[in-house]
Amino acid sequence: MTMIQAKQLNFIVEIMKNFKHPWFIAGGWAIDLGIGVVTRTHEDIDICIFREHAEEIFTYFSDWDIYVAIPGEGRVIPCLNLEDVVPPRYGLHLYKEQNFIEILLTDRENEKILFRKNKNIWMDYKHFVHEDVLGRKFVAPEWQLLFKAKEGRIKDEQDFKAYIPYMNKQQKLWLTSALKEQFPSSAWLKQLI
Repeated sequence: MTMIQAKQLNFIVEIMKNFKHPWFIAGGWAIDLGIGVVTRTHEDIDICIFREHAEEIFTYFSDWDIYVAIPGEGRVIPCLNLEDVVPPRYGLHLYKEQNFIEILLTDRENEKILFRKNKNIWMDYKHFVHEDVLGRKFVAPEWQLLFKAKEGRIKDEQDFKAYIPYMNKQQKLWLTSALKEQFPSSAWLKQLI
């Protein structure tokens, strides 16, 4: 597999190097890490942290400004404590000078990673976590694509088209099943056959 070198990836690895809990690269970067090449420009970097470790974020990023996205409202408000991130809130926006990180709080029950929009959809931890040749952990690309299926944004379509040739049978089956459950009218279903 090819080694991707990118400023944003180096930045997040450096920032997170002393974080004591699991964290994973998410968003479009998860797709590119799954492929092994950069397929498009990425405006920012998203990481995934388990909700159970949310409190550690406030300590670890104490010198950053932390905001939480309000689902369905397109706005963020200051995030000061755990009460500010109770579900359905999950997206943290962290700012320090010109730097920005988005943290996606992800739920799990033991080894089952739960899709936040529908708890009937889940993935085993061992399938959820991928790792590239440099040891950078990232979320399963098919998991990330499930989130991207609802958006209809150009970059989400690009990510799906870029990754589909790299999907194995198990990944296709999982994504097909999850799409049928959550987004049964998705145009992606026909392409996964």
